Amino acid sequence: TIMQRLLSLAILSACFYPAQAEEHTVSEKPFHTEAKLDAVFFPSSSTAIAIQPQTWTDFTITSLVSQGSVVKKGDILIGVETKDIDKHIAETEKARASAALTLAQAKHDLAQLEVSTPRNLANHERTEKQAAEDLEWYTKIGHPKEIETTKRSVKRAEFALAYQREELKQLLKMYAEDNKTEETEEIILKRTRQYVEQAEFTLKSAKIEAERALNTGIPRKLKSMQLAAEDARIANATAKEQLPRALKLKQLEVAKAERDDAKHAENLTQLKADRAMMNITAPADGVVYYGSMQDGHWDHTAAAKALKIGGKLPATTTLMTFIPKDTQLTLYAFATEANLATLAVDIKGYATTSINRYHNIPVTISQLASYPEINGTYQVTLKPTLAATDPIVPGMKASVKVLGQKIDKAI
Repeated sequence: TIMQRLLSLAILSACFYPAQAEEHTVSEKPFHTEAKLDAVFFPSSSTAIAIQPQTWTDFTITSLVSQGSVVKKGDILIGVETKDIDKHIAETEKARASAALTLAQAKHDLAQLEVSTPRNLANHERTEKQAAEDLEWYTKIGHPKEIETTKRSVKRAEFALAYQREELKQLLKMYAEDNKTEETEEIILKRTRQYVEQAEFTLKSAKIEAERALNTGIPRKLKSMQLAAEDARIANATAKEQLPRALKLKQLEVAKAERDDAKHAENLTQLKADRAMMNITAPADGVVYYGSMQDGHWDHTAAAKALKIGGKLPATTTLMTFIPKDTQLTLYAFATEANLATLAVDIKGYATTSINRYHNIPVTISQLASYPEINGTYQVTLKPTLAATDPIVPGMKASVKVLGQKIDKAI
């Protein structure tokens, strides 16, 4: 206790300085310790007004309530220009609608490709196989057969001509034996001569056709079938390489379009959220302070610089602090290490303000920090007992005196 520490100091002084010791009269009197603190009234509950936009960066101030304004629920605290963002949202929605149609068409094309690609690959495979089989059959059987058939057509025409000539010869010989040709015989001879003439023309034509077929037509057909087989082979090889690639590219295109669509949807959602963030209104009836009020600190410097008509709202900065109506006030103070011996939770004291230095406001320590702030002080939270008539508002300063240990009879 403090009394014990004082007695110890007296005894030590007598021990170390016996020659200089003087006689003193010791008496018992009341003794107490006290600590004086500078404190500030803060609301026990409040709402920080800040913006945290995700996409939009232009928050130009068009209207503004003043510091300490009393507001009603729904009142505009900070008005922000919305024309540009509204236009951008409208354009983004139109662009997304167009992109949605493009994506739908791409998905349709992909679905078609997924069906047609295997079919086209099978068709090319079948075409190559059939062309190779046709070429093999024609080379081994069809080509020799056409050559032989062409040659036989000439022989057939020669045989037909020889037959007609022999028939005419025999008729002439038969009709010449009676040295008289009847009318019927003349008709038969005339018809037979026509057959001979026709057979001669048929032979002539057969030779011309055979010569062309053997020298041109049949070799060309063979060459065409060879080229067709080669073209089918090349087309199949190309299809095997290109069709799966085209399908893969379309799949990647659709996947990218889906990712882009998702990004555009997210961007639109963020834009609309940023647009809604521009409706900075009072959440209830209360008072508005510029800056932040937190943990016994009122920081209004950055907010005061930004909160001007035509200025830009900074992101992630507490612009205002909204204090609901009838919010209880709390006193915050910061004690030095020298004060700690006097301070403890539930210790009582009183506070005075510049408004009325003769009016004591009862206070009780409700919290005492165990660790220091960066500047080495310790935060002290005090609960004041305010009367309804006390004109105390948040941010008002007070001088606090806390009574520590009290000894009725101290030496």
